[in-house]
Amino acid sequence: MDESDYWGRLEYRVCHELAGLSHIVGRLYWCDGFVPDQYILDGPSPCILGRAWLVIGSNYDELWAFTLLLNRSVLSVEEIDWSALLPADDVTRWLTVDRKRKQLILEPSVAVPDKAPPTLGVKFSGMDRPGGRAF
Repeated sequence: MDESDYWGRLEYRVCHELAGLSHIVGRLYWCDGFVPDQYILDGPSPCILGRAWLVIGSNYDELWAFTLLLNRSVLSVEEIDWSALLPADDVTRWLTVDRKRKQLILEPSVAVPDKAPPTLGVKFSGMDRPGGRAF
């Protein structure tokens, strides 16, 4: 999988995850695309920063910020294993939705099986999926 294929697949994967949120407000959102802006590939917290279009219902869209946390540092974009960054359909808890800040945080390396019980001590706002995080 190359980078351009990854962003399109991630869009659909985020839509699937949002649809699984237990709170009705979360299920109204869907993702209409990602625009990566900044690649921070080295250091202690490698990530990709950018913008994501989130649509509420069927006709109101907003531009949100996103942070895609990489599981390791790399020297160049060409070294990124894009397929490893796409969460499987049967995992969850890799997406944080912050409605107040209009931000998505994607951390594929922390995904767990979808039927796993909620982690003790994790603070949710009531919009969480038995897995995904929303604030």
